[in-house]
Amino acid sequence: MRGDRSAVVAMVLLIAAIGLGTPVPSFADVGDISVGGVWVCRITQPALGLTAEERAVQVNKQITEALSTPKFRRGATISVRSQGPIARIMIDTLVIVTVTPEDVKETTVTPMELARQWAQRLARGLSKALPDAEFHTF
Repeated sequence: MRGDRSAVVAMVLLIAAIGLGTPVPSFADVGDISVGGVWVCRITQPALGLTAEERAVQVNKQITEALSTPKFRRGATISVRSQGPIARIMIDTLVIVTVTPEDVKETTVTPMELARQWAQRLARGLSKALPDAEFHTF
């Protein structure tokens, strides 16, 4: 009974906050990828033997690796390379994310085009995360 009251009180407070225009926190999806305050992409599809969540974890690890690499401290070129039906977003030889046909199933773009869009946002985010560095897409 006490849990029911708590739920009702929480719901009333939420409705009141929305009604009064009070900001309510939003939560990122587990597949959302961001860097430097810039949203880069959302990984929603399993691919390459990984679940969507595992892919998102891997992408975040690769971004952390890029941010930790001394030679990228002054910036680098982010390239998008096609390999058959997939496209890879890379910094030098470091693969950040692989865009697959599964990623574009519900869109009208190709993996290459989606990878270019993600790469542009990644470059913006990395440049903000490392303000002394400049990242470009190629």
